Amino acid sequence: MRKSVFVCVQKDIIHPINWSLREFERLLNVRYFDNTNQLGMVLADDNTCCTLILDSIVGNISTLGFAKELKNDRPNIKILLIASSGIAKNELVDIIQAKIVSGVLVRPFTAEQISDHIYKLCNFQKPEDTPW
Repeated sequence: MRKSVFVCVQKDIIHPINWSLREFERLLNVRYFDNTNQLGMVLADDNTCCTLILDSIVGNISTLGFAKELKNDRPNIKILLIASSGIAKNELVDIIQAKIVSGVLVRPFTAEQISDHIYKLCNFQKPEDTPW
């Protein structure tokens, strides 16, 4: 059965994330959302999402409060937070220590970092690297 990953990030990183997730196209159903309101409505009726890739700021709005509420409502969901420069360091430390997020990537990030987190968060076996 394919796992569902929901992505709610700023428009400037949608393409790199989409490109990073292409290696999982047989394993994942990926859905993209423009804002947390849209995401929240879908999550209220959908229990298939196992992992959420969430930008710390979508538009001009911080998503940390949304992440805290979501984790209270759905403690089994895994959240990969994309931290941008707009997030305070102490806020980031607090949500990590409270185990609200399962992983954090700081901008700028690489496709390999996204991929590594998806392997871990979705419990996929990472293939052995082939030496070139």
